[in-house]
Amino acid sequence: MKKIYKIIFLIALLLLGINFYGLFRTMRNPAIYSEEKTLRNRINDITIKYPEIKKMLKRNENETNKDFGIRINKVVNDGFIHYWKAEGIDKYHLRVPVWENWLLYLASYISPKKYKFYEFSNYKKNLERGVGLCSTHSTIVKGVLLDNGIKAELLDVGGHHVVVRAELNDTTTYILDPDFGVVVPFDTLAITANPELVRAPYSNMASLYYSDAKDPYTTDIMVNIFGKKKYVYSVDNWFESFSYWAKWIIPFLLAFPVIISLLKKKNAV
Repeated sequence: MKKIYKIIFLIALLLLGINFYGLFRTMRNPAIYSEEKTLRNRINDITIKYPEIKKMLKRNENETNKDFGIRINKVVNDGFIHYWKAEGIDKYHLRVPVWENWLLYLASYISPKKYKFYEFSNYKKNLERGVGLCSTHSTIVKGVLLDNGIKAELLDVGGHHVVVRAELNDTTTYILDPDFGVVVPFDTLAITANPELVRAPYSNMASLYYSDAKDPYTTDIMVNIFGKKKYVYSVDNWFESFSYWAKWIIPFLLAFPVIISLLKKKNAV
C-alpha cells in the first residue's frame, strides 16, 4: 500500500510540475510569421504579433459599436493565420499540448475525432495560439464583442464558411468576416433575399491570395455560399472549461491521501 501511495504521489507531483511549466509557455509558435512563405496561400496573412494584439483588441475611448466592431474584425484578420494542416498538429499546437492542458491532451487520444485538432471555446486561447480556420477567427471576434456588451453570434454560411453576425447598434446588423477582413453592411435576411449584396464587399478576393494558391475562395464562391442556408454555429465545449479547473484539482486530490498519512504519522510520534 505504501508503494502505491508513493506512485500516486509522484504522479501528482508530475502533473503539478507540468501545470506550472505551462504557465511559462505560450501556444503561439513564432514560426507562424514565416509560415506564409511555405504555405503560399494568403498574402500578408499575419502581421500583428502576440501579445501586442491583445492591446489592439481593447476598446478605445468614445469608440462607437460600429467603429469598434469593424476595427476588431480587421485586427483579428491581421493577427491570425489561416492554417489547419496535419503537419502542423504539434508544431502549431492544433493538438492541445500536454503542458497547456494535460486533460485535453489525453482527450486527443481518447476521442481523436473531437480533440485531435482542437478549436477552443475560450477565444483567448485561440488568440494565443494564433492559427485556425474561419470559425476560429470568428470565435475571437465574437468573444471580444460580447466582452464589450455587443450582441454577436457565429453564423455558418452554406456549410462552407463561418462569420460573425453582430448588432453594432439599435438599427444596424453587420456581417463581420475576420478570416478575410471583410465587412458586409447588411443583415442575413437581406443577403439571403439578394446574395449579390456581398459581391462588392468580397470583390477583392483575388488580391488576398498568391497566384499559385490552391483552391482559393473567389468572389463568385462567396456570393454563391451566401445565397444558401445559414445556421447559428457554436464551438462551446463544457469539458474545456471543466478541464482547466480539473487539471489543478486532480493532482491535489491524488496527493491528499499521502499528505494525510504523513500527518498522521507525525502526530503519532
